[in-house]
Amino acid sequence: MPMRRTIGISFACLVTSACATSKTPETSKTPEENPTPYADEAAKVPDPCCRLVPIVGRSQSGKAAWYNFVGKKTASGEILDTVTPTAAHLSLPLASYAKVTNLDNSRSVIVKINDRGPYGRRERIIDLSPCAADVLDMKRAGVATVVIEPLVYEPAPVTAAVQNSGATLAQ
Repeated sequence: MPMRRTIGISFACLVTSACATSKTPETSKTPEENPTPYADEAAKVPDPCCRLVPIVGRSQSGKAAWYNFVGKKTASGEILDTVTPTAAHLSLPLASYAKVTNLDNSRSVIVKINDRGPYGRRERIIDLSPCAADVLDMKRAGVATVVIEPLVYEPAPVTAAVQNSGATLAQ
């Protein structure tokens, strides 16, 4: 049994380390123009032919809080800032996206999972960055009931336009 556990832990470490990146962004902007090199990374879609869609049947509901460790490194190596909607979750993969909806006011935001947590008594299921908390209008309350829908990239529908003697057909 100890050998199986050792192999299992080694395999988990190997898989986790394969997901790690050591990207150093190059910016030509001054710190005033771009407060962090990762400030607009959550809004970028890596492939223009893909779109984010929810994973059916994988949503979670529970309590969310926000945390204000601005300037500190997250588990993914990014620096937490006040302009990027990010979140900390215990089991969603780092660098994945999720739609978080505040059930009290029906506001929602798409966040990038870039940190681990929340830790403690497990009363909360997600910790949100200050920007995401602002969008959900939950900063004053501090804690809100939310639904989390993990998102995956799916190929967008292909649209073809054919021009035939002045008439354009869209498919």
